[in-house]
Amino acid sequence: MLSPRTHTQQVHDAQRYLNCTLHNGVVYTGGANPRCVDSIAIREGRVAWAGQYSDCPGVFRDHEAIDLRGRMIVPSFTDSHAHPVEGFQLICDADLGTADSFEAIAQGVRRCAREHPERSWVMAGNVSLEAMGSKLNRETLDTFVADRPLMLIGHDVHSGCVNSAALRALGVDAATPDPEGGIYERDGDGQPTGVVHEAALYSMFRHLPQMGPAESALAFRKAQQQAHRFGITGWFEAMAGQRLVEAYANARDAGELKANVSLGLLVSPNLPLGAQIDKLCEWRAAYDGGRLRLHTAKIFIDGVIESHTAALLEPYADVMHAGDAHWTPRQLREAVFTADAEGFDLHFHTIGDRAVRMALDALDALKRERPSRDRRPQLAHVQMIDEADVARFAQVGAIASVQGVWADISPDLLGLYRQRLGDARIARQYVFGDLVRAGARLSGGSDWSVSTQNPMVAMEHAVRRARAGQPDAPVFLPEQRVSLDVMMQAYTHHSAFSLRFDDQAGHIAPGRLASLAVLSHDLRAVESHRLAEVDVELTLFEGEAVYGGID
Repeated sequence: MLSPRTHTQQVHDAQRYLNCTLHNGVVYTGGANPRCVDSIAIREGRVAWAGQYSDCPGVFRDHEAIDLRGRMIVPSFTDSHAHPVEGFQLICDADLGTADSFEAIAQGVRRCAREHPERSWVMAGNVSLEAMGSKLNRETLDTFVADRPLMLIGHDVHSGCVNSAALRALGVDAATPDPEGGIYERDGDGQPTGVVHEAALYSMFRHLPQMGPAESALAFRKAQQQAHRFGITGWFEAMAGQRLVEAYANARDAGELKANVSLGLLVSPNLPLGAQIDKLCEWRAAYDGGRLRLHTAKIFIDGVIESHTAALLEPYADVMHAGDAHWTPRQLREAVFTADAEGFDLHFHTIGDRAVRMALDALDALKRERPSRDRRPQLAHVQMIDEADVARFAQVGAIASVQGVWADISPDLLGLYRQRLGDARIARQYVFGDLVRAGARLSGGSDWSVSTQNPMVAMEHAVRRARAGQPDAPVFLPEQRVSLDVMMQAYTHHSAFSLRFDDQAGHIAPGRLASLAVLSHDLRAVESHRLAEVDVELTLFEGEAVYGGID
């Protein structure tokens, strides 16, 4: 059993750790070749020394010596794929993540409408749309809220459902064509049912007051607070346009940004490519600098398996198509080469095995046809990878941004995947072990708000491939387990490297800024089914305590 701990929600003394020695614990140094020592010294917010306390130079014992009492220090974590600001905006009025039945969802939506009479739109996020079954349609939503537009956003943020008032407000009817890269589901008469997917959902966001600039600023503060609580001081905002670019820049300029943030600047197949890349260059010139980086083009290649929008190499088992990629191979190649020519890194959303292959093909062509440079492309999610493509990650230098929590698939979701894919393809789900054995680099990401941002939970799921905290839980594809060492590197050095923050994050070494997290326990001594119970007790960013404290 892990010993009881006191959760420290407030920062005890933000300046206390700028000059101190922390000893009698375990210090995991991170970096390309991590090691463990028992002490570090911090001077003026930088690591001055790291090693065994018995060898600590006397000059470093002149300041406060803090006894770790067996705690573990790690480089503060970097989340290589998340939606922190937009995630908090999407659930700002109602987070229905715990509503697991139709009745619970109905109650939550009606409560949200009562509690927010000032909103012109009613919005609930993190909704299990599957739990509504055949009742997922505009007629049902009209019984929840009839006098205002209502939107339910699915937990994966790839699908949603709106009521009749919302369809009227948006002018969507039987004559409205599906947008490029999106779907309005329709009934037998061609009328929209209210269920929307991909671009059809995203195009509605601009009409929501919950997604406005004032809400963005508030959501940023919540997002940063949550990240610090989990020991995270760097992240990739995985889909950013003008609104989020300005929100982060405003936070930085106001001195509120206490993290290293890289923005994924969205590139769409539905708009002129040249104009989009020009806009990315304008944003980079205007806003890039300091703790905020604008050096990555974000490209959605496909959707998700649940809604048949992931791009597969072979047709789905339950419908007569293989999903549509958002890009043709020629379009994708042009986008990749154009963004690369302007010096942008590339970050792909890839769920299906055909989407993964398309990204690898484009990167392979880039490597062969254009002079080599320091490229750090990432393929995010990689739920399905054909066996023939696993080794290609290392060959083309592609980093797999993995969401460890997804390695444990609930029985209900596994049943849905069997229905969508058939039995044979289930064995190709989240093949983290295959990737590591083939020499690929994994970076740790959460995709929050789709799943928890807590790295401890993600590590346990990836290490065990089973439900956190349940030692006897069924294991999903045990051959795809990875070691704790792999996941610790994924969330420290590799994720910092993927976002080009490796010069200042992911490694505890003399001369570097003291950005670190103090964990309640030595992870190496914790039973694997208890990793998710390990707490972050203190988070430092550049020497300043931004969360917690050590008593």
